[in-house]
Amino acid sequence: MKRADAVAYAKNHWFRPTDDNLVWAKSFAINVVTLKASLLAKKKVEADWEPVFLRKIATDVSTGTPGEADGLYFVDPAHVGTKFLEKDIPASDRFLAHDWFGTAGVPGSPGGLNDCTAYVSHCLVAGGVTYLGPSSPGDVWPTRGAQQIYNLLSERPATQVKRLTNMAGEADVELVFKALAHIVKPGDVLTFARNGRNGHCGMLVTVDSTTGDARMTCHSTLDHADLPGEGTWQIRTTPEHPFVSVLHFSHDDPPLGALTALAGWWTVTMGSSTYYYFLLQGGGCRWVSKKPTGAGAPGSPKGRGHWFAGTTADSIVIAWESGTVDEVTLAADKKSFTGKENRTAALTGAVGVA
Repeated sequence: MKRADAVAYAKNHWFRPTDDNLVWAKSFAINVVTLKASLLAKKKVEADWEPVFLRKIATDVSTGTPGEADGLYFVDPAHVGTKFLEKDIPASDRFLAHDWFGTAGVPGSPGGLNDCTAYVSHCLVAGGVTYLGPSSPGDVWPTRGAQQIYNLLSERPATQVKRLTNMAGEADVELVFKALAHIVKPGDVLTFARNGRNGHCGMLVTVDSTTGDARMTCHSTLDHADLPGEGTWQIRTTPEHPFVSVLHFSHDDPPLGALTALAGWWTVTMGSSTYYYFLLQGGGCRWVSKKPTGAGAPGSPKGRGHWFAGTTADSIVIAWESGTVDEVTLAADKKSFTGKENRTAALTGAVGVA
């Protein structure tokens, strides 16, 4: 994956439709070229006006509750790329072509805007990620659902994609980002879920390689680090979809090098409990609570994750998909270690099974 190309595409399209000129609602596509022609014929827009998303206040007619949402507008080109809120553009210079809730005015309406995954998958394809776009030029863009992109990326081998968290809570994901600030990068994907189902997704555009502070971009509603004061992924962990999966493109991970000699079983003690970790040479890991009887990886582990070289030669970070993070410092002989789980619980252990 060419991360810079994915991020560049996002920078150009976070506030406007993708380059196939389609904006997706929940059950159909809006062709902005066709729509503009219709609006021109009705004298609703000017010939040089351009399609963009603007943040607006939308009201759920079933509850009367107002809130921030997107609208698909045509606006005077003088405002494109400089103004992103409906209220900042004079009414004479804008036309609302499709509202957030569609004509029904209620959440979940088939006519409501639902462009987040189509946009993110366009960004990824611009970065060279395969099998997300159409198989033939001119076909309808196929990757349009948050659950769909979660499945497609999760199914890829760990040499391509590592799922760092699997529907974990916000606080846990923040710990993962801090511990893996040297691993997580722009272009990685976040999906947001509730009740085991993903309903929203975005793509990281900036990551602080020291602190792990990350900013993302999405459509529905539009967001990006270029939008002043916005872009934080945490605001997407709403009651509607509070659990986050981090799908990390792993092709440019730092190699484990000599650390691969540590692959195999580890015995780990935390408080009065003992666990057994199995580290795979390729960077995967598993854990069980019962002492293993064989040398191979467990077939039915209690949990799965990935392990990485830390920021020093004697450190390792293990990110479990649950959102738990183990940060380990190896002894000089590389046979024992100390560390912390989630930066608070002390752990000790030894390479191998005692």
